[in-house]
This record gives sequence, structure tokens and C-alpha cells, in this order.
Amino acid sequence: MILDLTTMLTPDHPMIAWAKTKENPHIAMGHVGTHLDTYEKTKIPLEYFRSRGVLFQVVGIGEVTEADIDLTKVQAGDFVLFRTGRSEEYAYGEKEYFPNHPKLSLSLIEKLVEKQIHFIGVDCPGIREHEEHQQADRFCERHGVYVIEKITTFLFYFISAKTRHLSPVICASRSEEHTS
Repeated sequence: MILDLTTMLTPDHPMIAWAKTKENPHIAMGHVGTHLDTYEKTKIPLEYFRSRGVLFQVVGIGEVTEADIDLTKVQAGDFVLFRTGRSEEYAYGEKEYFPNHPKLSLSLIEKLVEKQIHFIGVDCPGIREHEEHQQADRFCERHGVYVIEKITTFLFYFISAKTRHLSPVICASRSEEHTS
């Protein structure tokens, strides 16, 4: 079973209207809603799309660091998700959604890359802001890690690669248990 984690948009959503006003609406449209950037144009191995999911609940943390999560729960090949709560605080497309959104620290991004995970998923505009956004995505991609932005917050379930059944993956703040 495959579950859809994309943020659903209607044809009249304000972000689609925004993209249509850009100099290159096709490129702009590729950044609307849930998406995966491949700035380096690398080919994503098909097997990546059957990764074990690990979810970290980091709601209320402006910049997530290694101290905020339990990196021992992360294994090579994982899809590591961060629930920041941003899309619950502000609807996607609202002006407040984009500025000063939660992000991952540069050192946390490096640690995740060192773990050789497959994906980083966030329910906010990106893992970094402004000019650091693309730099961080490119850094990850050059190391075989892909960033998926604007994931919907209500479906954090994945197919377990080991057991091939639907299993919730919960690995929240430092105090909560990890199950898979």
C-alpha cells in the first residue's frame, strides 16, 4: 500500500494563481504544493521510494538541532520526517506560512546526510530559508539525500520495508517512544 502525503490544492488555490504570474510559470508551478527539488538533476533510485519512515515531532522549535531529536533512531535508507506544525499554524499559501518558518540546523542536515538516509520530509517550505534553502537542498542531493517539502501533516504513516504492512512511525521529541 502506498499513501499520499501531498498537500492537495484545488485549481483555484492562491498559490497556483501566484505561479501563473511568474516569468516562468512552469518552473514556479513545480514549487507549488508538496514537491521534491532536484537542482543537480540526479536520478533518484526507484528503491528509495520504499523507505522506512521515521517521524520527529518538533512543533514549536524554530531551528531543529541534534539535541531536539534522537538520531540513534535513524538508520541508513530512512525517510526522516519532521512535523513542525507550520501548516497547522498557517494554511499553505497564507502570507504568514513562508517567512521565518521552522528549519533544520546545518549541523543536523550534515548528520542526517552522514547517516545515508534517502529523504528528509518537512511540513513547511523547506529545511532552510532564503539563499540557504537551495544550498541545503543541493548539498543533500549531492550526497544522495532528497528533500521533500510541504508534506501534509495528517498522514504520517508508511509501509514498513521489513514487514510490508502499514505501520505508524512515531519518533517524537526526546521523551516519546519510537515504534515501527
